[in-house]
Amino acid sequence: MQHLLHTVLQGSPSASAPRPDEQAALAQPIHLSYCTNIHPGENWEALYLQLQQHLPSIKNSVSPNTPMGVGLRLSARAANELLEYKHHLDTFKQWLEEQALYVFTINGFPYGTFHATADIPQVKENVYEPDWTRPARLHYSQQLAEILAHLLPENCHGSISTVPVGFRTKVSNDEALQQATQHLITFAEFAQKLQQRTGKYIRLALEPEPACYLETIEDVQQFFTSFVFNTAHHHNIDLATVRRHIGVCLDTCHSSVMFEEPQHFVAAMATSDIPIYKIQVTAALKIDSWQASHYAVLKPYAEPTYLHQTCIRDPHTGEVRFFLDLDQALESVQTGEELRSHFHVPVFAEELHSISTTQQDVTVFLQDFKRNPCCEHLEVETYTFDVLPDTLMLGNISQSISREISWVSQHLQST
Repeated sequence: MQHLLHTVLQGSPSASAPRPDEQAALAQPIHLSYCTNIHPGENWEALYLQLQQHLPSIKNSVSPNTPMGVGLRLSARAANELLEYKHHLDTFKQWLEEQALYVFTINGFPYGTFHATADIPQVKENVYEPDWTRPARLHYSQQLAEILAHLLPENCHGSISTVPVGFRTKVSNDEALQQATQHLITFAEFAQKLQQRTGKYIRLALEPEPACYLETIEDVQQFFTSFVFNTAHHHNIDLATVRRHIGVCLDTCHSSVMFEEPQHFVAAMATSDIPIYKIQVTAALKIDSWQASHYAVLKPYAEPTYLHQTCIRDPHTGEVRFFLDLDQALESVQTGEELRSHFHVPVFAEELHSISTTQQDVTVFLQDFKRNPCCEHLEVETYTFDVLPDTLMLGNISQSISREISWVSQHLQST
């Protein structure tokens, strides 16, 4: 445990070699950072300016004397630009080294625009497109793997979080699922060849999310067992190769919204031999017992940019009702019911005025994680600071991100 906490706080790249057996104990230290999807910039030039503006100050706050990891988000456009103009990639890598920063993970979930613009005012369901039934998703993910292999420090594994197959209503038939599975296995074979060519070990992590094909623990187990592992077996594809390069990303906010405890997700994946390659440490909005007065307080969170999937649980029967967005749930919730909404809120905030958060779920999970470090990549991912109601702004973006990283570090140190 002392080694784990030391590496979390120091944030330095690993000096140990990759372990080829997917069931082997962790051979790498824990890397902790935040996801840069909070910073707008769909082309590389705009994004690089944002990174230069924010990363040095955040590092100076949370890791002034030692290297700090970075959770990079690249749109398909930015990825294309980096690979087409390799000098941009080399310049970025040099800048990272000068700043004592290193990239260990990429958020490959949002392919296109992730921040509201005059031309594209909403993200909503578009964030899942293209899904894994489409060759464009495979191509984009392969590009991200090439970029990450170039940026990774020596002897440091890399991870890429991605869409959980797709939006449930669009990938509900066997033909679509078989197509998605084939693309995922193709990625695994690509990553294996990339490792042989570059020495860099890249893992893809499907991120379960409400309203997607992978939404619950049961969904993940069923898809990997019936589709990914079964398809590999029937096509004589090495299952160890698939497991080494295809796994899941646990987002603690998403689990909490679905009334699943994150530590139960971890235990279930271990039982099913499904590797967890990335964890996003996040919290959701929560109302423990709905009262009429909550409507006016929660209504500003039903903002137009992102999808805020919401679950409402009856306290007497335990029945859970699902709503695709928060505004729909607000028109249906009844007195005394419990509401949880997919609105990423700062993990350091136990309450936001009269609204609770699922911070306690995160705290319990981190305590369990200290005893059972099931994954080496941790990332805070509150991408909603710029759409929080004005009355709840908690400092500027860099200060808020620094507080999140520090909060997680402190909980991993606590006894």
